[in-house]
Amino acid sequence: MASKQETTAVFTAGIVQGIALVTFPAAGAIFTSPDYYGLSSTAYGAMFLPQAIMAIAASLLGTGLTRRWGIKRVYLVGLVANLASMILLVLSQFVMSNQPLAYGMLLLATTCLGVGFGLTVPSLNTFAAAFFPQKVDRAVLNLNALLGLGTALAPVFVAIFVGFWVWWGLPVLVAIL
Repeated sequence: MASKQETTAVFTAGIVQGIALVTFPAAGAIFTSPDYYGLSSTAYGAMFLPQAIMAIAASLLGTGLTRRWGIKRVYLVGLVANLASMILLVLSQFVMSNQPLAYGMLLLATTCLGVGFGLTVPSLNTFAAAFFPQKVDRAVLNLNALLGLGTALAPVFVAIFVGFWVWWGLPVLVAIL
């Protein structure tokens, strides 16, 4: 049986993963604004291709990695990838004027986010199921509802941070959490 701390950590991670996943789309106005990154709509849209590819690849490779490393290590690697994504996003603001460098950092950030999502979410589902073996369906459904809550909260947080002229506050918050 899982402790209250373990259960809270897993379900909180679901919310944070949802926020992280939607951080880039929610900040779309920042990426396309000439006052910030000045990306074309094509360049902005292309940022999500590595994320999608890596999320699929990581989730497909996750089973083998779990057998080799264990579920906890796969989960931690996913968290590190998410952290790297948010750090790269924050650091990219310092090179916005160098569009090729900034864009490369954003591509790397979305790639890391894809890896993080692909490794973290299946791990969280596994933990939720293991923590509640008599109520697996309910536990996984609750976890995924919290993930959805996180995806709904990300645009709200972006709007708040942009309103305070600190758009980069959301990735900092996600990195801290």
